Amino acid sequence: MSGTTTYQPSAREVFEHRRDHVLVTVWFFVTFKQFRYDELILYPLALYFGWAFLRDFNRLFPLIARSFVLFVFPAWWLLSVLWGDQTGLIIKSGMQLILTIMICYCIVTRLSARDIFISLLITSAYYGVMSFLAPYMGTGTIARGVFSSKNTMGTAMVILWLASLCVLVDPGFSRKLRLLAVATAGLAALQIHRADSATAVLLAIGILGLVFLLGIVPRSGILRRPWFYVAVLAVLGALFLASAWFFSSQTVDPVNAVLGAFGKDGTLTGRTVLWQYATRQIEQTPLLGVGAGGFWTPYDKLSEASRIYEEFHKATYATFSFHNSYYEIAVHQGLIGLFFCVLTVAWTIGSILIAKDKSDPIASVFFLCVCAVTLARSMTESDLLAPFALLTILFLTGGLMSHRSVSASDRPQASGGSPSVEFRRNRAGLSKTGVALPG
Repeated sequence: MSGTTTYQPSAREVFEHRRDHVLVTVWFFVTFKQFRYDELILYPLALYFGWAFLRDFNRLFPLIARSFVLFVFPAWWLLSVLWGDQTGLIIKSGMQLILTIMICYCIVTRLSARDIFISLLITSAYYGVMSFLAPYMGTGTIARGVFSSKNTMGTAMVILWLASLCVLVDPGFSRKLRLLAVATAGLAALQIHRADSATAVLLAIGILGLVFLLGIVPRSGILRRPWFYVAVLAVLGALFLASAWFFSSQTVDPVNAVLGAFGKDGTLTGRTVLWQYATRQIEQTPLLGVGAGGFWTPYDKLSEASRIYEEFHKATYATFSFHNSYYEIAVHQGLIGLFFCVLTVAWTIGSILIAKDKSDPIASVFFLCVCAVTLARSMTESDLLAPFALLTILFLTGGLMSHRSVSASDRPQASGGSPSVEFRRNRAGLSKTGVALPG
């Protein structure tokens, strides 16, 4: 007989797992796109996950000890209340960020990567279908669907594309579900094309390459053949030489040529102008920043924000940003806060690359793709480590999930109302030794 035994979950544990899976799916649905009165769902769910985190704190502590770096940036965020002007906003947004991290711990200890794939596939497919129908129903346009902008729809459809590909190549899913993933992948590709977003197109191509190289190629056994590496080096060398010859013979700027193909100008639709404003503000308060919300005060007609709103023809009630996460953070949390943010990002990516579960390559590919999407958006949008943001939760969850099996094996089974450690291992495809079970 084998040295390991399969844990059979009780009816209560099965119910609790399904309940948490449904609640996480609802959370993804609410955070995927803002809609009217979404706070009536968002805040009760956030309070539930926060209470669950506190309830299971003793059992979560080994994992928290390994990932305490995640709380450094939120702590600095809250500390800025000592010098920031928007005291209420700083406390509110800082607590929301801490609650976002607590939700990540709850997801990691209750669901497997496959559960996350299913939740994302359901929610993103819904918004994909609604965006496809939006121009015919009069609820949106072709380029942006039901979203506020084409870039937002492009990012949303990239998530649908990623979830579909992961379900498609994961042999643990049923044939019917994988056939559904083929249809949703086609829908995502169509909507990405409609959005006409350069970032979304490039990310979709990159995700396809990563899923193929890291999710499909290793299973084929080709990596054990020396000629494969010779062929790869030969192709890369040929591409490098061809690219060098092509760009050396061109009189046009290739970057501007690519931007022009997507209808962009050299200023990235005014983003470089915003970055100049941010640079000047950083020079005034370099280390501490102005605190959350301290810069964007368009109602103050003497503020720099008011001038930006007028220059970019924005209404004073509209939400605006520097369209770059690093400038946004440096302005509001200072260079010290930016360092803590970069530290969090580096820890998360390092965890996925170094401490990943080699027995579950599709999960590793998924979270690596999430990292790619997050980092790409951080250059043109200001939602890196933003409170209650879906990408923030997926990004941090990837880093935490890489440490999950190690942390779970450090402590004995906990008593109480939460699912047991053995049950969570069984649902995640793990044995009691932390080794993945087949299928």
